[in-house]
Amino acid sequence: MEEGHGDRTALIGPTGRTTYGELARLTNRSGNVLRELDVRSEERVLLILGDSVEFVALWYGAQKIGAVTAEAYTFLQAKDYAYYLDYTRAGVVVADATTVDRVREAAERSRWVRRVLVVGDDFDQLAEQASDELEPAPTTKDDVAIWKFTTGSTGLPKAAVHPTHSALLSFEWYARGVLDLREDDLVLPVPKLFFGYARDLAALFPFGVGAAGIVFPERTTPERVFD
Repeated sequence: MEEGHGDRTALIGPTGRTTYGELARLTNRSGNVLRELDVRSEERVLLILGDSVEFVALWYGAQKIGAVTAEAYTFLQAKDYAYYLDYTRAGVVVADATTVDRVREAAERSRWVRRVLVVGDDFDQLAEQASDELEPAPTTKDDVAIWKFTTGSTGLPKAAVHPTHSALLSFEWYARGVLDLREDDLVLPVPKLFFGYARDLAALFPFGVGAAGIVFPERTTPERVFD
């Protein structure tokens, strides 16, 4: 953005292309919405929604205000979401039309949740009214930014805690050092964004070089990938 590349494509999805400038503005609006809902620094924000530009903007917006992002699979049951709510103690949980009923059922039993924010509903309304300017929180390189959950294959899922500088090191050592990502690359992840490796490959690593990622909410099938 500072180098004048705001018109480059950052994400490609079902509704078309989203530029870096558009994503930056939505990120700032998302962060302002979360601040209006009293999300504090170091507080977890739990994302339980399908892949979308809004998912990416909320992920960055939460971290920009100093909050901590965590994600859960979209195909779980209410009892599973209740576990994530208790584990993260998130005050704000973000859902969408595919998950909101199960998330609300789980939230009814939670002592922590203050608000279930729904993309495609009240989030859109609040974001429309929010400012697209946002000062980043004064975080340090050692502040926690991400809770990345394990799959639960050896028991209940557990959060691997990542500080802010972890993403930068992953980008330098892996995205550049191994994959050699370049600005004309286009990345299509097969897993969904709630899976940390896919999210990094679609919506983190490409942004470090001005490349683009692909996001779509449906389950990944061979037919959808070839589309």
